[in-house]
Amino acid sequence: MSGQCLALFSGKGGVGRTLLTAAFGAHLASEGKRVALVDLNTGMRGLDMALGVESRVAFDLGDVLDGLCSARQALVKAPGEMRLLAARQVRDSETLDEEGLRHVVDELREAFDWVLLDTAGGIGRGFSAAAACGSQAVAVTTPDDAAIRCVERAAGLWQRLDGQAPLLLVNRICARWVREGLQYAPQTCAQVLDMPLCGVVPEDEQAMRAWLSKKPLLGESPAAMGVKNALERMENPAAKLWDWEAAQPQAETEKERKPFWKKRRGR
Repeated sequence: MSGQCLALFSGKGGVGRTLLTAAFGAHLASEGKRVALVDLNTGMRGLDMALGVESRVAFDLGDVLDGLCSARQALVKAPGEMRLLAARQVRDSETLDEEGLRHVVDELREAFDWVLLDTAGGIGRGFSAAAACGSQAVAVTTPDDAAIRCVERAAGLWQRLDGQAPLLLVNRICARWVREGLQYAPQTCAQVLDMPLCGVVPEDEQAMRAWLSKKPLLGESPAAMGVKNALERMENPAAKLWDWEAAQPQAETEKERKPFWKKRRGR
């Protein structure tokens, strides 16, 4: 039985797509699933660094597509018993063989329960190649005008390339900023984009710590709980969206922070 394939894409870079790809994989692996991650950000790969395995990469996706090795030979062991197929770091990113990638993904689906594709930011060949694989898709956006406009364009192109209708994941949201009108509420993002909302991942220091320490995001932090809830809702759309606002630290939900000089007074 073939495993499931899931692509994470975004209209622009910097919205947390690669961190979330690693986090999705880590959560699935913690449940006993066999997980393979494929980095499609050709020329500017980053998933290997997010997992702390950059020094172990001997072969990459380009070597597989060029016939220099098999997909199994190129896989690198990553934390949580995951496996990573790294993107090609050099050469023109527009040389990605879409038909060849589809065969590689089909091969991996025979060996793994989940194959996660981390597409490149934007709508280049990594994006169109992922759409050609016939995978499920999650569109990742932050709740601001620039990211929403870009992901709207990407989602429309994804479906024109015969990709499945994507779900929406809102990342790096802060309840205080939503109340102040600086960010949109998740439901507003979903309405504007006309996409089903599968998850909400709040702004969280632990997510940045995971990124800087080159480890996948796991545990009970607000961001990790958001990832877990998103996976639950992907499998069961009727599952309840978690209370992401209540999960944020108190310092993030206070209307005003105490000025620094007042904290030091009397010391």
